[in-house]
Amino acid sequence: MKLRGGTWAAYENQALDSADLGRLQYLKFGPGCTYETPPAQYPDTAQLIGWKYRYVGTVDLETGNVIEKMTEGERVAWVEGMNARLHKGEVR
Repeated sequence: MKLRGGTWAAYENQALDSADLGRLQYLKFGPGCTYETPPAQYPDTAQLIGWKYRYVGTVDLETGNVIEKMTEGERVAWVEGMNARLHKGEVR
């Protein structure tokens, strides 16, 4: 993830009947990605049923820690800031 850069959302399996309870999945989001903001649940894929995985926060790429969820206002401000940086060519 660190090599790919960008911003990553962390999703935790919260299904109490699952053998993977507590397992994390990650999803890159932001300008130029499929998701501009992180969805509330992980998207379904051919390998994974996403409803079990709920958004728990973003990943600090320097430490590897999951940072608590952004509020809606923080998310909107982040998207606007990233869009401005993208248009200036500051991010890829």
